[in-house]
Amino acid sequence: MFANLLGPRTVTRGLATVSKYTPPVVNPPASAMIKSRLAQPPQYKLTTVRSFPSLEPVRLQPVSSTVLGLPLRRDLLWRAVVFEADQARVGSSNTRSRAEMGYSRKKLRPQKGSGRARMGDRGSPTRHDGGRAFARHAPFDWSTGLPRQIYSKAMLTALSHIYEAGNLFVVDGQADFVSGHSNAGDLFVAEHGFADTPVLVIVNEFRENLHNATKDKHPRLEIVSKEVLEVRDLLKAHRVIIEQEAFVYLAEQFQPELPIPTVE
Repeated sequence: MFANLLGPRTVTRGLATVSKYTPPVVNPPASAMIKSRLAQPPQYKLTTVRSFPSLEPVRLQPVSSTVLGLPLRRDLLWRAVVFEADQARVGSSNTRSRAEMGYSRKKLRPQKGSGRARMGDRGSPTRHDGGRAFARHAPFDWSTGLPRQIYSKAMLTALSHIYEAGNLFVVDGQADFVSGHSNAGDLFVAEHGFADTPVLVIVNEFRENLHNATKDKHPRLEIVSKEVLEVRDLLKAHRVIIEQEAFVYLAEQFQPELPIPTVE
């Protein structure tokens, strides 16, 4: 032990024989060797980049496991959905309180002597035609708070769940038709069997032909821009088609480090 602390030393034998002391080699314990041989979890997931509208495979793209390899966390998804629903509430209801009903404030019967239960004025919230207790007036803000880290992880958890189910289609280039005629939308839906399937298309920017071809006859095909995408949109869809540029935007928006390496 002291030899390891002090380093190599010189030992003198006899008159002129000099040799260097070499500390013994200690083999690592078997448990450490087993741990070193354990397989490390993969750092990347392989996603298939496809062409549009044929959805034929073009190449494989590695994506960080922190984006498409998260386990399913229903608690995070629930908190994100409640947060988005609260944000969507307008708060435009105008309910009248007991003071705003316009009734007399006089008691409907005396406090004592009638042999019946006590009764207040006609505008009391306990009556069917009375005012509402703690009435709210528009505009009322129903929005609640949620830490950004939790919402970001919920978004990536939803993407990971769709990827693991095999329902995520990353499109190379623009997800748009050549023509805006409804026949283009009919052919696309019929070819891929999306007639009765909720489909979500996430685009980098507005695609006019895609919008015009699907807006009238295919209400279950929803087109959402990358900036307004919500966790609820991902959970409601059975198939998700996303442009690669929009996918990179979401990965960088909800993940601090660069999640997608450059492939030559």
